[in-house]
Amino acid sequence: MRKLDYLHQKKLTPTDELRDLLKQLEDGQPQLKQINPTQALITLRNLDQAYQFFSQLETTGADLAAERSRFDSIQAHLKKRVGSLLKGLGGASALNEFRPKPPPSRERWWWFIDELVAAHQRRVLKQAVIAAMICLTVLAGLIIAFKTVLAPSPEAVARLEGEDNAFAAFDESDYAGALAAVDYALTIVPDDPGLLLIRGVALEALGRTDEAQQNFDQAKTLFESPVNFYIGRGQIYLRTNQFEKTEAEARSALALDETNATAWLLLGQSFELQDKRAEAISAYQQASELAVASGNNEVVVLARLALGRMSSVP
Repeated sequence: MRKLDYLHQKKLTPTDELRDLLKQLEDGQPQLKQINPTQALITLRNLDQAYQFFSQLETTGADLAAERSRFDSIQAHLKKRVGSLLKGLGGASALNEFRPKPPPSRERWWWFIDELVAAHQRRVLKQAVIAAMICLTVLAGLIIAFKTVLAPSPEAVARLEGEDNAFAAFDESDYAGALAAVDYALTIVPDDPGLLLIRGVALEALGRTDEAQQNFDQAKTLFESPVNFYIGRGQIYLRTNQFEKTEAEARSALALDETNATAWLLLGQSFELQDKRAEAISAYQQASELAVASGNNEVVVLARLALGRMSSVP
C-alpha cells in the first residue's frame, strides 16, 4: 500500500499571531465610523490580546521594535476616534458590561474609553463656556467703548486685564499668581464685585479661607441681589473647574429665585461637567424656557446650544 503523504500546515509562532492581530487592527481602522457592536468588541479584545502578547514576548528578549511601533500607531489612531468606537459598541453601559472583572490596569486604556470621551466633552464644554464669556466680555467692552467715544477707561482696562491674567494663572494652578493679578487690578478698581469674587476663590485655593470669606462678604454687598452674587461666584467656580461648588451656588441662587434662567443655565453646566446627563438636559430645558419667557436672548442661545451638543453625544 502506498504511504499517504500529509501536508501539515505550519504552526504560527506567538510573534506570527501578534503580527496577525496587528494586521486585523490596522485593516479595521477605515471602518471605525461605521463600526457595529460586534466589530467594536472584537477590536477591544484584539487590543487586549496584542497587549498580552507584548507582555509575554518582551520578557523573553524578543526584538519587537517594528511590532511595537505598529501597535503604538494603532493606539494613537484609535485614541483620536474613541467617540466612534464607543458609539459603535453601544455606549458607556455596553462598555461597562464587556469590561473585564476586576477592572484591568489603566495601561489597557481601551476599556476606559468612556472616560476619554467624557473628558473630551468636558474640554469642549469648557472651551464653549470660555468662548461665551469672551464674547460677553467683548460685548461689554464695546458698550464701554461707545459710551466713552472709543476710549475705554483705565478702570475698564484694569478689570479686563485682571480677569484674564487671573484665569490664565488658574489654568496653570498658579493660585498665588492669580491672587497677584487680581490684587493689582483691585488697586485701580477697588470695589469691583467680580474681581473680589475671583480674589476670594484664589484665597480659597491657597487655603486662606477666613480671608476668602471676608472678600465674599464684601462682594455680596456690591451685587444688586444675593441671587446675582451666587450666580457670579458660581461662574468663577465653573471657570476654575470646581463643578460641585458651581452646582451648590446655582442651587443657592434658585432657592431664592427659581425662575432665574441664568441660574438654571449654570446648574445645567455644572451637571454636564459632572457627567450627570439627564439632570443637565432637564436644567438646560428649564433655562431655555425661562429665558424665552423673560427675553434673555443670551441664555436662550447658550441653553439651546448645550441641548444640541448633548443630543449629539451617544
